[in-house]
Amino acid sequence: MPIINLGVRNMTDIGVLTRIMGSAYNQFGKKVLATQLRYATLEAVFEVDEEVQRKLDPKRRVEIREFIIQSLEEGRDFYFSPFVFSARGAIRQTEDGWELTPGSKLYIIDGQHRSASFSSAISHLKSRKESAEETGRLDEAIKLQTYIERLKEYPVAMQVFLDLTASEEKQLFTDINTERREAHIGQIMLYDQRDPYTELTRTVAAKLQSIFEIEQSLSRISIHNSALTSLATMKRCIIALFEGILTVKKGPPYYRCNPKEAEEIAVEFFQVWQQIFPKRSANRFKFVSGYSGVQIALAYCANQLTRTHNLSCKEAIHELKHLKFECSWKHDDPMFRHLLDPVSSKIKGHSATRKIQQTSLEFKKKIEQGGLKP
Repeated sequence: MPIINLGVRNMTDIGVLTRIMGSAYNQFGKKVLATQLRYATLEAVFEVDEEVQRKLDPKRRVEIREFIIQSLEEGRDFYFSPFVFSARGAIRQTEDGWELTPGSKLYIIDGQHRSASFSSAISHLKSRKESAEETGRLDEAIKLQTYIERLKEYPVAMQVFLDLTASEEKQLFTDINTERREAHIGQIMLYDQRDPYTELTRTVAAKLQSIFEIEQSLSRISIHNSALTSLATMKRCIIALFEGILTVKKGPPYYRCNPKEAEEIAVEFFQVWQQIFPKRSANRFKFVSGYSGVQIALAYCANQLTRTHNLSCKEAIHELKHLKFECSWKHDDPMFRHLLDPVSSKIKGHSATRKIQQTSLEFKKKIEQGGLKP
C-alpha cells in the first residue's frame, strides 16, 4: 500500500528535481512504482510517444471532458483507474523515496485520453472564467476558478514501470487495450451519472418497484428469473419510446415532448404493462411479456404511433391498451408467428433490431384495426 506524497525540490543549474513517494513491487518480473501525483505536476513530467500510443480520439476526449466538468458543476466526486506510465530508467530510488531525473519524462501507456480531457477541461474552464470576468459575472468567475484548482490538485493514481524496453512498452499498451473490458451494463445502470437516460431510468424504476419486480444488475434475464424486466431493458424502452432508436443512442436526449414531462410519461408507459399483460406476466415459459424484445417493441410501437398518427406520447401509450383484448401474450399467439421456433414452440430472436421492428409493426396493425386510421 503506497504512502502517497510529493515533493518538488529546486536544484541550482540542473533544473527541477521531482521527488515521489510511493512503494515498489514486482509484476511479471518488472519493477513497478505505485504512487500518486497532483494533475498539475503530472502534466509537467509526462509525454506521449506516438510510436507507442494510438492517435488521440477527439470525440472521446470531449466525452470525458464533459463528464469531468459536469461532475464539478454538480458537486460530485469522480474516479478514474490508475494511469500507467513507463519511466525508461529515469526514476531512481533514494533513501527517502524516489526521484525523477531533471529534464526526464514519464511516457504514458494507459490514460492518454483521460489526461488530454483533464487538460481540455482546464482550458475550457479558463476560457469561461475569462468571459465571466469580462462581463462582470465575478461570482461565476470565482466559482470557475475553484473548479480549475480542483482539477489541478486532482490526485492521479499511477503505476510506473521503471525499466521496460521499447518493445515491452508496445506490448503492454497492446495487452491493456486488447484485454480491456468495459464496465458491465448492470454496473453502468446502477452507478453511471453521466447519461441522462440512465438517470431517468433509475428514477422511473424507483417509482415502479412496488408494481413489478425489476432486475437491478443483470442486463439479460434468464427464463427462470422472477423479475419482469431489467434496468437495462427499461432504458432501451425509454429511448425507443421517445426517440424511436433501437440501436446505440449517442448524444443528448431528444424527448419529442416537454423534458419536464419525460419522467411522468415514462412511468405511464410501464404502468400500462399492468393493464395489458396477463397475470404472472414474468413467467417466460408461458408468456412472452417478460422478453426484452417484446417490451422494447411496445415502446417502439408507441413512438411510431406518435409519428404516423400525430399523437402525443401519452395518447400513443393509451392506444397500447387495445392490445389487452387482441393478444394472449402466449408464445404461439399469431402476433408472434415471426418469432416462433417450430421445434421448441417458443419465441426466439426477439431482441434483434429487425425482429423488434416486426413485432412493433404487428402491434401497430392490431391497434389501427381497432379504431385508429392508418
